[in-house]
Amino acid sequence: MTLPHHPITPIPNNEPEAVPSLWNTRYVEIDENFSALDERASALESEVSSARAGNPNLAATINAIITQIGGISGTLSGMASPVSVQRAVGLDWLYRNRRIAFELFAAGYRLVPTEDVSVVSGVAGDESLDVTSTEGLKVGQDYLLVEGGNVALVRVAQILTSQRLRLTATLTRNWTSAAMLTGMSLQPIAGGSGGVRGQVGDAWVSKELFLGDDNTARAVIIRRSLNAGAVRLYYRDAYTPAWTERIWSLRRQGEIAGVPDGYCDDEYLVPMRGNGYLRIEIDGEPVDILHIVATGSPTGAGGAVNPAMRPDAPTISNPANGATDIGETPTLAVAGFSSPAGNSFAYTQFQISTASTFASVLHDSGEVAAQSYTLPAGILSTGATYYVRARVKDAAGLVSDWSSASSFTTKTSFAYVNTPAITSPTNGQTDIPERPTIISSPFAVTGGTDTHQSSQWQIRLASGSWSSPVHDSGETTTAKTSYVVPAGVLQPGQTQYVLRVRHKGATLGWSEWSADVTITTKQQFATIVGLVQAATGGGAGAYVRINENFAPQTTDAAFFNNHPTYAGIIQQTIDGQSMIKIPKFYFKAGTVPSGTYAGKAYWMISDQPVSGFSVHPAFIGAGGVELDQIWVGKYQASSSGGKLQSVPGVLPRVSMDFPTARAEAYARNVSGVSGFRLWSYYDLAAIQMLATIEMGGLDMQALIGQGRVSASSAANVDASDVAQATWRGIVGLWGNVWQMVDGLKRNGGTWWRWQYNVPGNTTTSDFATGYVNTGRAALTTSGYPVTFDTTLLSAGIIVPATVDGTASNGSTGDCFWSNTTTGDQIAYHGGHWGAGGDAGLFYLNANNAPSTADGSIGGRLAKV
Repeated sequence: MTLPHHPITPIPNNEPEAVPSLWNTRYVEIDENFSALDERASALESEVSSARAGNPNLAATINAIITQIGGISGTLSGMASPVSVQRAVGLDWLYRNRRIAFELFAAGYRLVPTEDVSVVSGVAGDESLDVTSTEGLKVGQDYLLVEGGNVALVRVAQILTSQRLRLTATLTRNWTSAAMLTGMSLQPIAGGSGGVRGQVGDAWVSKELFLGDDNTARAVIIRRSLNAGAVRLYYRDAYTPAWTERIWSLRRQGEIAGVPDGYCDDEYLVPMRGNGYLRIEIDGEPVDILHIVATGSPTGAGGAVNPAMRPDAPTISNPANGATDIGETPTLAVAGFSSPAGNSFAYTQFQISTASTFASVLHDSGEVAAQSYTLPAGILSTGATYYVRARVKDAAGLVSDWSSASSFTTKTSFAYVNTPAITSPTNGQTDIPERPTIISSPFAVTGGTDTHQSSQWQIRLASGSWSSPVHDSGETTTAKTSYVVPAGVLQPGQTQYVLRVRHKGATLGWSEWSADVTITTKQQFATIVGLVQAATGGGAGAYVRINENFAPQTTDAAFFNNHPTYAGIIQQTIDGQSMIKIPKFYFKAGTVPSGTYAGKAYWMISDQPVSGFSVHPAFIGAGGVELDQIWVGKYQASSSGGKLQSVPGVLPRVSMDFPTARAEAYARNVSGVSGFRLWSYYDLAAIQMLATIEMGGLDMQALIGQGRVSASSAANVDASDVAQATWRGIVGLWGNVWQMVDGLKRNGGTWWRWQYNVPGNTTTSDFATGYVNTGRAALTTSGYPVTFDTTLLSAGIIVPATVDGTASNGSTGDCFWSNTTTGDQIAYHGGHWGAGGDAGLFYLNANNAPSTADGSIGGRLAKV
């Protein structure tokens, strides 16, 4: 509104007073001035009245605005609100020096996986859901479907199109266009004071979080209103894939704790490891939540302990109550550990006294990271009675009550076999394999002399007791200071076990049991399987599956279907392309060092890092960074809009030279999409290793199917005969059309390869940047491969070292083409529609320049 601003005429005062001739003129001027002033005043009153917005005065309105701005939980002109920043800074002061993630329900401080996505429709009993856009949605992520008072947790299994996705479970009700796919159903608290209010049944779910990958408990702190409502917290990760509830362990409130009136901070201890997710549900009655904070370790900020979460008071198991003839350095032990919260064990504290009341303490162990403790020499006297008690502490910092006191009486003289100690594995060690070697300290004696006659080794579950160990070696005279745990005793899955040992002297008898050593097994014991070239020639060679010790290994389909690497080979849709994901694996290859197959070429894979194994080069990205997976096209490449694609029902893209194939693959990397390229020889080598181990040989036409190799032209990429050449969902691995392969070239008589499984740059005609000279001779004659270059084999690449002109003398069932041409010669793979018996998974053509284009030459898409 523009205020009126009519002029006010100044009235001069230099005229003679009371002059009749001036009266009319001055009256008119004064009257006009008053009219102008009245008009200004009316306009100002109207403007002020509007600005008051119903408040009694303008000051009250301004104060209300200040209050609103100060409490905004969102953004102001694109900036985070003052309260959001203030809260974030304050929380950083509270929980600094830990990996931390904030959910402040304000822009820039969110943990939900997505903003609201409008639903188009969802039908009960169907797994698909139509939305306005699938952009930004992720496979494997949980979301909430919200419509009215209905809230449902769903997980995305596959992005089908830009507006349709497939869920992991069928919908239980119809969802209309009024529904939203979102990360929470909680609503902002009215009045702009920040935070959200959850009604009973409301929920919130996080995006993927990483708070650490060790065995330390994580902390989730929820600032919530103090009332009878329950905020139920759940988590899941790779080790605990099902949503698992955790109950709060500590509660803080009051000004000293930095918590406003009417609220409390509930701290939940969550054993989440690696990447994981959080979820909350509201139960009982509505609850206000101001923030959710996740940290990489417990805060240590204290608070009221949830009585239901404290560990149970332990029981002294050694020495037994009333025991006699106890040596100078007995091993004090408690009978297991139990936590209602499911928190892991952290420490035990032992005390020794001469009185059952513990009015005075003779010795205090302090916090010991084990459930047993060897008493040092010099504390106990001979022929005396002592009392011992203990309490335990969990990883959340919650402490049990003291155990009941237990008594024992010492020997009349101290001559004994020293209590041994386990030196390997170390206490608290994780990722223990199935058959570790346990090593003890050397045999020793105090107060006399003796010889080491035997030893005894025991293993129990951390949650069990020594009265029922899971394994007892019995008295052994051979494994006296080291012992290999037999197969089948330890179980994977980060299972905690406790170890102990005792030594026996020929004269003085048994020592005390060693202090307990707690170990944690691998989540999954490495599953190793390989293939050895037992004999060359015969057309396809002779191959035998082997284990890590190069001994023959019997497998079946179930073995590979349950192997983590093979089970992880799955189809996924990325940018609308049908791709096959291959998870990272470890390999070892070369020649067998000794035994039955000494000197024979072999390769083997492991799903876990194992000594002597390396990450396959297919999973080494730029700068040597490991990749968790790669993707290769499910189908031979076709093209649409100048981009290579992997879709069914079309003819393959052919008649393009190598730079064009590269360019059309790179062309997919737009609008936030990245990583697409032409498939590489590393990708192919990974497939070759995995497929040959599973199939037990290299002649895939004999083991899987011929493929389209006896025709006169190319067919659709999913034609029935093309699909005969399919392994683990990858269709047309040989036959139909040659498939150009990046990352390997022959230059004269030498092989060159990419340093990493990514191009050195995206200049499509650059065949130098990113390549390294292997120094290995490349054959310049064609033939049927007989043996492999074991140096390159040990680097993860399978190329022939020798060939024979007669197919029946070969060892792969496939052919190799080369020539004496100098200059860059790029790689084609698999053979085309007329290749006949020469085609296969190991058919390699290295005698064409990058400029070659032909109707029989295509490619395949890949992604990192």
